[in-house]
Amino acid sequence: METSTRSSRSAAITAELRDEILRGQYRQGERLPSERDLAERFGVHRGAVREALKRLEQLGIATVQPGGARVAPIEEASLDVVEHLLDLEDPPDPRMVDQVLEVLSGLFSLAARLCAERASDTQRSELLDLLERAKADLPRGERVALMHEIGDLCVEASNNLVLRLVRGGVKTNFIDRVDQNRPHLLEPLRPDPAHFEKFADAIHQRDGAAAADAVLELTKEIRRHAMEAIETERARPSLERMSS
Repeated sequence: METSTRSSRSAAITAELRDEILRGQYRQGERLPSERDLAERFGVHRGAVREALKRLEQLGIATVQPGGARVAPIEEASLDVVEHLLDLEDPPDPRMVDQVLEVLSGLFSLAARLCAERASDTQRSELLDLLERAKADLPRGERVALMHEIGDLCVEASNNLVLRLVRGGVKTNFIDRVDQNRPHLLEPLRPDPAHFEKFADAIHQRDGAAAADAVLELTKEIRRHAMEAIETERARPSLERMSS
């Protein structure tokens, strides 16, 4: 019971210090308060603080040394930090969202190229069926699920284990969170059927470069729409956002 309580207190300390670091309250290379000072601040034993500092180190945003903990360069942090950066503001910083979508665009483009070149006949046939369905004017939930299915199949057909692992991490840390917390970002989106037609032609011809280009065009449209949706939401008064 005591271990569980200390762990929960440690998690709360981690979250507060993490957000302070990510918001720039502590600069790169700056020493964090001592264990004793942090224990007094949060009203806990130093063991809980020590555990919290260790978690910050695991995130890659702090280094713990005999002389104390210091803030590490954000560029050296783990990928897990991305979800916390997105949660710092509500709505999230559009620049951060666009950077995430930019990476997802490149990831999906690579998967499409490898899929076009390496997919089995069965995978190719299944993907062509999905792309044909994607050209229709579908309800939002069905459309989003179909897009996920297309992405998952492309990654599977790439026969690249590292790509599959990266896709899994990104899906957990970002894609699923968007679906759950901000589904309206893709609410009125109706992708141009020509993108799916071009993608299907590339898959049929086993043309990896053309498949990558088709996906880049599609994801560019998705990025533009998401940015417009976030900017519109940020422009609304905070009280209106809270009541909606």
